[in-house]
Amino acid sequence: MAETSKVYNQEIDLNNLDLKRSYTLKEFKYINSRLKNYTLEIDGHPVNLFELDKNGKLVPMPQTPCAREAVVAEIARQLCNWNIQTQQGGGVTTSQGGFNFVIDHQSAIRAPDVAFIPQNMVLRLTDKQAWTFQSAPFTPTFLVEVADIGEDIDNSKFKKVDKRFKEELITQSTMVQLGWLIDPQHKRIYIYRRGRRHSNPRWGDINGENVLPGFVLDMSLIDRIIDPPPPAPSPQEARQINCPDCNNTFNNKYEFMKHYEKIH
Repeated sequence: MAETSKVYNQEIDLNNLDLKRSYTLKEFKYINSRLKNYTLEIDGHPVNLFELDKNGKLVPMPQTPCAREAVVAEIARQLCNWNIQTQQGGGVTTSQGGFNFVIDHQSAIRAPDVAFIPQNMVLRLTDKQAWTFQSAPFTPTFLVEVADIGEDIDNSKFKKVDKRFKEELITQSTMVQLGWLIDPQHKRIYIYRRGRRHSNPRWGDINGENVLPGFVLDMSLIDRIIDPPPPAPSPQEARQINCPDCNNTFNNKYEFMKHYEKIH
């Protein structure tokens, strides 16, 4: 049975979406909400999310393989830890978190794999900006895209993502100051900065510069996803951990870290 609904008096059949026509924000939100529990197949790839381009056209965002998504999750985890431990008070999103970019003077919904919004921006957001796409557009200041782009800059996969950074994500109409393009399969890193050519540092730790002061992405933890190590031996005995700032003791590092992040 086809998944259908009427939004603005136009019938939407999820099994027969017309990717050539323009959709309203209300239709776009309806389609993505339905796809949380419903998978389409487009050009042989499973799709559970769309972006919306400047002309209102749906842009399929195919599901990613689990290893690549594990890399995205690890980057987001490290960024979240930095956000908490340094009391930044900012917001961290992953690929389900869409932003209303402005491209060629037209609104376009984009969902970077990882993004960061600083506290001063979070505090200025209206409820409509935070919870809908119906208000003034805004973008993160930092973002990451994780993709298979090959071993050089001459292939079409790299050129497609490079164009996305230069013409959509870091433009005069956005607030993005720093972007990372990471290819874990080929161990390639490209760094994009506003107003400057991209750079291609060696595979290794990356720092957040003045956009994310003090943040360093530990690439050794990404390497553990790319090439998982053998299981560690089980500890012979439990060891209590004492908090250096109070008298509490804990049975493992996880309990201690949760306590320290919350209390201290």
